[in-house]
Amino acid sequence: MKNQEKKQKNKKYIINRKIIRQMRKVIETAFIASVVCFMGFITAEANTNIDISTTKTVDKQIKEGISFTKVSSTKTGTKIKWNTSKKYKGYVIYRSINNGKFKEVDIVSKKQYTDVDIETGESYRYQIKPFYYKKNKRIYEKRSVASDSYLAKPYGVDNVHVVTFKDHKYVSWDLNELASGYKILRKKDNEGWKEIVTLAKNTDAYEDYNIVMTGKYQYRVAAIENVDGQDYISVYSTSVNVGDLKGIDVSYHNGKIDWKKVRKAGISFAMIRMGYGTSKGGIIDSCLDYNYKNARKNGIKVGFYLYSYADNVREARNEAKFTYRMLKKYNKLDFPMAFDFENPYRNKMKYKKSNTKIITTYCNYLEKKGFDTSVYSYMDFFHKAVDYKKVSKYGIWLARWTNSTKNFNDGNIPNVQMWQYSAKGKVSGIKTAVDLNLNIVQ
Repeated sequence: MKNQEKKQKNKKYIINRKIIRQMRKVIETAFIASVVCFMGFITAEANTNIDISTTKTVDKQIKEGISFTKVSSTKTGTKIKWNTSKKYKGYVIYRSINNGKFKEVDIVSKKQYTDVDIETGESYRYQIKPFYYKKNKRIYEKRSVASDSYLAKPYGVDNVHVVTFKDHKYVSWDLNELASGYKILRKKDNEGWKEIVTLAKNTDAYEDYNIVMTGKYQYRVAAIENVDGQDYISVYSTSVNVGDLKGIDVSYHNGKIDWKKVRKAGISFAMIRMGYGTSKGGIIDSCLDYNYKNARKNGIKVGFYLYSYADNVREARNEAKFTYRMLKKYNKLDFPMAFDFENPYRNKMKYKKSNTKIITTYCNYLEKKGFDTSVYSYMDFFHKAVDYKKVSKYGIWLARWTNSTKNFNDGNIPNVQMWQYSAKGKVSGIKTAVDLNLNIVQ
């Protein structure tokens, strides 16, 4: 008790000495204003106490050597960054929600942390406790001062892709399960970003027809989340243009295809079987309509092929007429109409002249009607049973299975535009093995 009284007396003595020194300065300056200045001194004393407290906080921050440099939103959560005046082995992250108690949430080794466990509209603050090791023992230093309060935004969207069709842009993204809607911005050439549309929840694509095809466009997509009647907007994700590189070819043999999954698997185009030829024309593939509509609906470019059974020019012409009737119905194609001519029994040198005539008859008929064509077959067939120099003018879709996209070899066949490199592909959304293709000319 006596020691405590002694400390208190010493403390009062120190404070009194400070007061006396400051009063002397006031008296020396102006005796007339001594009373006023004395009152000002009392206020100054209070302010001095605040300044001392602030100084201690700053000193503490400097001593600990940690300062927050950035708190921001990302697609996956709230990201914090900080600097240190010396090296540490790791950092303990503490978090306060809506000015509540700070609680430990994670330990990291780098000077940044993304808080993925957030709720939109909630307010968050963070503290950092650094540590190092001494004799294999973890030594903690004091926590940093708290970061500024930050209001959490919604999670963003992933995989914003753009596919360019002849008359529009197809913009797609991964659904955000928490989103109540989406905002889309568009930028043309060097112009600024402009909001073009707000879409409802459970929407993962937008078709933009209000464009000039010679323009260069970019898109940004943000998620909207409504919390207690208030809309919050996530950070925007910028689009990536998807080329026409990776494709498949399909028919009813592949069953019912989930084209949304196919798109998300990175497939950008599909060659769909229109049907197969007969002596009188052709038979429609039973999955043609479904595949055509759903591939296009999901932003996948489309081409058709007809499997030919033609044995002569007359049958080839009938197959071409059948194809023409179908193309008038399904007229939005992104690739030339492919004539699939590959019957093994016609892979003989004695049929080379007649095979070439069958192909040119079919293709010329459609070319005169205004449709581009191409010819599909495998390399040995082209080399042995067709005058490929005569038919290559239409464009060649070459089957050469290497099961890899490496080491492309056209076998000296001119104008190869598409390469079927595998018949054993696996693509999400397709239950069977599927043919895989590369678009050589883009």
